[in-house]
Amino acid sequence: MKAEWNDAPDYVRRRPRKGAVAWLIPGLIGTAIMLAALQMVSSAFLKGTAQGIADKRVQPKPAPVAEITRAKPAATKDWDKVVEEVAARGATPQPQTVQPQAATTDAPPKQTVFNDKNYVPQGATNIVPAPRVIPEPAVAIQPRQKEIVVVGKESRLRDFCPYREGSVERRNCKMSVDLNGR
Repeated sequence: MKAEWNDAPDYVRRRPRKGAVAWLIPGLIGTAIMLAALQMVSSAFLKGTAQGIADKRVQPKPAPVAEITRAKPAATKDWDKVVEEVAARGATPQPQTVQPQAATTDAPPKQTVFNDKNYVPQGATNIVPAPRVIPEPAVAIQPRQKEIVVVGKESRLRDFCPYREGSVERRNCKMSVDLNGR
């Protein structure tokens, strides 16, 4: 079947526009205008709030927690001089007199201010003394006697009903034996 172009409906006969180029230019222009508007609104909004506060305020430098310094090198001892000094004092050192210290029963005052300079660690307060448990000696396990199991047919009371196999009487007999046996 052949048809002419003028027989076709209008939406088929229309030629499409140039496609993406027709939408690209207005889209870029609209995007640029929106970004400029957003930039102006955000700068006006932030002028009196966080940005202005951050620009005006100068944050103070925090005080150092600890000062780190390098250790000074220890002076090397002149061992010859040390030996001569000990020899001059005498070959045997003088024993120091032992003075008994008075036992003080006064507890130290309670600590109320806590910082790194006056910190005195205290022991744990929730310690419970545990009694020493002496384990009992292990008992030797004696071997059990072997059980003998007989495999076979189990005889039940209901199997002794006198009626013919499959009869209604036998079924009723078994049922009554089971009911009475419970």
